[in-house]
Amino acid sequence: MVAGTTFGMMLANVPAILLGDRFAHRLPTKLVHGIAAVLFVVLGVLALLGVGF
Repeated sequence: MVAGTTFGMMLANVPAILLGDRFAHRLPTKLVHGIAAVLFVVLGVLALLGVGF
């Protein structure tokens, strides 16, 4: 069970790592931080309102 969970997490992370490596030098850090902050606030408000996905 542990091996399957670990493999699943690795499988899910590989595309994010590859895409992040490919686009890291093209996107300004401030833009990425701003987008992450907005998403964090939106998801937080939705959680407080009880909206589930």
